[in-house]
Amino acid sequence: MARKKPPEEHENLERWLVSYGDFITLLFATFVVLYALAQVDATDFAKLEESLKNAFSQNSLFEGQESVIEGGQGLFDQQQANSFIPGLMVEYISQKYEDDSFKEIEESVKQLRDVGELAGISSKITDKGLLLTFDDTYLFAPASAYLDSKARKLLDKVGVLICKKFVLHSMRVEGHTDSNPIHSNMYPSNWELSSARASSVVRYLISRFHFNPSLFSAIGYADTRPLEKSFSPKDPKNRRVEILIVKNRYKDEYESRANNAISLSKAEQEKIQKDRLEVITQVEHDAISPAARELLEANRRRLAARQKSEKLSKKNMQIYINLEKDSGSTDRSDIMNTDKPIIKLKSNIPEDEDFGL
Repeated sequence: MARKKPPEEHENLERWLVSYGDFITLLFATFVVLYALAQVDATDFAKLEESLKNAFSQNSLFEGQESVIEGGQGLFDQQQANSFIPGLMVEYISQKYEDDSFKEIEESVKQLRDVGELAGISSKITDKGLLLTFDDTYLFAPASAYLDSKARKLLDKVGVLICKKFVLHSMRVEGHTDSNPIHSNMYPSNWELSSARASSVVRYLISRFHFNPSLFSAIGYADTRPLEKSFSPKDPKNRRVEILIVKNRYKDEYESRANNAISLSKAEQEKIQKDRLEVITQVEHDAISPAARELLEANRRRLAARQKSEKLSKKNMQIYINLEKDSGSTDRSDIMNTDKPIIKLKSNIPEDEDFGL
């Protein structure tokens, strides 16, 4: 008797529906974000961010993490990345804008310090944000928390650089002293002195540049946070004031619960932008020399050209790889032993950006 053939296994032809469903979900989320962006209301953005966190139970779409579709710029990164007065929502959301602004401020501080405009100030990008360090000998007299005219002018120059890029980022101002004891009626110890100095800087920046007070925190560490490169707690280099511009991804950690920046109406946002431009124009005219302003503008143009060059350079690399594949050579040793040509295209890439492969 013939054995029955086993039934053929059913081929699942509906597997594509899983990928299709994911695609439709992402497409829906994209249009929801586009709709929210069109409303230009910070309150809606905050609600949308919280809803997406709860819905997907993973890193927020707005916290700058890698996207599901890698390799492309985000929706918000493509808008006003290099404008003088950026949209408030771009600052609040875009990681690319934040990274580019940190780099621009860092390089501007270095250049102004090299030409003598910002003596005693250093800048460094850290894991938490952009750290600006002031040698307190340029800000305060010994055992004092009073800002004289020279100190205020120095803060004006740095404040302009910050205000041009950030008005919604949290800022943490820290006061530090050395371990030499202090005893006075006003400052019984270094704790009071370091706190008073941090508070003086915060108070001046808020009054001068009209920053939102809820974005600031003032902290005094006395001599408990010496510099790593310091040889002794008594080293005068430990006397300093630091301003940390906090990255957006840590805003929940540093931001005050009373911060009302995300609840601003469109009219209030427009007023902030108008006041911001007026303050920057006034302070720049008073505090920064024409030569320094020209230097800052040249630095901004150079950074913009570098970003464009990096994008074009990636395209050059891909073209070279494609040319190598089309050459038909299968002997890798022959390729390694020969001089590879320099690929030059008609583009705006400087000669030193081309690939000598």
